[in-house]
Amino acid sequence: MSTPVIICDDSSFARKQVMRALPSGWDVELTLCENGQEAVAAIEAGKGDILLLDLTMPVMDGFEVLEYIRKKDLPTLPIVISGDIQPESHKLVMSLGAVAFIKKPVDGSELTRVLEQFGVLGILTKTDLPADDHQITFNEWVQEITNVAMGRAADLLVRVVNEKVELSIPHVSLMERGELEMTLNATADGDSFSCITQGFIGGGISGENLLLFHDTDIRHVAKLLNFDLNSLEAATEIELYMDIANVLVGAFLKGFAEQLDVNFSQGHPRITIHNEDSAVLLANHHGQERILTIEVNYVIGDNQVSCNQLVLITPESIPALKMRSGEEII
Repeated sequence: MSTPVIICDDSSFARKQVMRALPSGWDVELTLCENGQEAVAAIEAGKGDILLLDLTMPVMDGFEVLEYIRKKDLPTLPIVISGDIQPESHKLVMSLGAVAFIKKPVDGSELTRVLEQFGVLGILTKTDLPADDHQITFNEWVQEITNVAMGRAADLLVRVVNEKVELSIPHVSLMERGELEMTLNATADGDSFSCITQGFIGGGISGENLLLFHDTDIRHVAKLLNFDLNSLEAATEIELYMDIANVLVGAFLKGFAEQLDVNFSQGHPRITIHNEDSAVLLANHHGQERILTIEVNYVIGDNQVSCNQLVLITPESIPALKMRSGEEII
């Protein structure tokens, strides 16, 4: 008898990864869901004895799904598969009833071990899994590797500041020069902001990373980093922003590069503080017509220190990226 299994992830690329990680010969009846609301409906319809669940999703995220399952006492075995590997997130999902936490990209042997641990595999026989006919777009693939990279960045930062980092769903788009300039201006909008830029290159891929802090009280940043508030001055302010940027950007680019099996060399970071014209200057710095733009938002700690990360990748890099996808993408 087939085991009803739900794979819930807003990324079609991630769903395909999980499908490939399922034990060979496991007789399952698969249901694929793009958000938590769809997954809950499928569980209530009896289609999910086992739930393989992402956390960062639109409509209804993984945390909300686990809360709903516990509240309604739904009959399913929730296994979280997520790029958000922060210790606090791990602890929270386990407290909400998840039986295991597997980090992305999912490892088939680890998933098999967890399934064996809970005795749900039964006798493995040769069976063909249903095909996922959804064609993966280039943007979807980039979004998923971004999701993993930002999770690693947040995990490293939380170990430095000992505060939870709230993550957003990354947004990926190919932007014309005018659109990019508008995005940069909108991202930098506010009474004050600080922007740290850093170039990177490797494996035929090059670009620039921008990290922008909006209307941030530097005292909150100093508190995060356990810095003496009485010693604050202009030079120190730059150092504090640089410290956070070094952790976030370094871990993000490392996680991004590892999934592509390349190494990035990073340029020296540059910072602009409280300059309303810097976003326009940055936009003018890029002469290419279409830039691959990745947008990620972080909110750090109870004091709500927020920053936006924009990763701008040159059009010349796109063929090299596609070659390293290992997928048929459109």
